[in-house]
Amino acid sequence: MFVDASAIIAILLQEPQSDRFVKILEDAAPGSLYTSVIALWEATVAMYRKKSTSMADAQAQLEEFTRIAGISLLPVTPEDNHLALKAFDLHGRHCHPDETRNSALNLADCFHYAISKSRNLPILTKDFGFALTDVKTIGPDF
Repeated sequence: MFVDASAIIAILLQEPQSDRFVKILEDAAPGSLYTSVIALWEATVAMYRKKSTSMADAQAQLEEFTRIAGISLLPVTPEDNHLALKAFDLHGRHCHPDETRNSALNLADCFHYAISKSRNLPILTKDFGFALTDVKTIGPDF
């Protein structure tokens, strides 16, 4: 399972759906949880902004979280780049009218999609936009 930055942030900031995300991670088979440096970057920046902490502290919190949760890093490959571009072409902001633009995949989301798609992994996320794609999505209302 690919763990999206939104799920990581939900857990670390104890957002309403955090208990469900924690349970999903706890129930996952050992060695089956993955993320990418892009998701870690995105989550670190969110922690830095939302918790008014230093970047070094935010990074340390993310490193500790991934270690404790048993989340491994997957590399971004040239194939992932091609799939991310395809994801943007099909699900990027330009595909949505203003009222549904929040459902569009951003740059990081396109790479999360690509990594999940190329490795046949479901995405653990709170972002509804992934539910509009062809990858299996696990989230609060999906």
